Amino acid sequence: MKAPTLSRRPALFASLLALAAASIAGAASAQQNPLRALTDKLNWTSEAGDGPDFVTQSRPDPRTMDYSPLTGEEKKRVPVRTPDQVKADMDRLIKARGVADAKAKGLAAVKADPVAPNKVAPIKDE
Repeated sequence: MKAPTLSRRPALFASLLALAAASIAGAASAQQNPLRALTDKLNWTSEAGDGPDFVTQSRPDPRTMDYSPLTGEEKKRVPVRTPDQVKADMDRLIKARGVADAKAKGLAAVKADPVAPNKVAPIKDE
């Protein structure tokens, strides 16, 4: 029985993994994209040249472009309430709840005749 040998694919994969780990460590210090650093080291990248004339002519002039916020206009926020304002609001709400409870008791005391449900005419097939 033969001992298993290391084939070429796992060895190539292991060497690429080691190279990627080394490039990631180098790219982390330079704050670059690790994949870009790897492809640069392997000479798999190329520099993009200037585009065709119709592309450059259709773009706005970068010197006259103004900043445009992506999230929309800055919204005005509600000011933070003081503890005294919060207590006053709570007192007002508690008083309003008492008024609503008294009104509900008054309405519950009134006797009303039950309303009969509306009868729907039966549907006839034509």
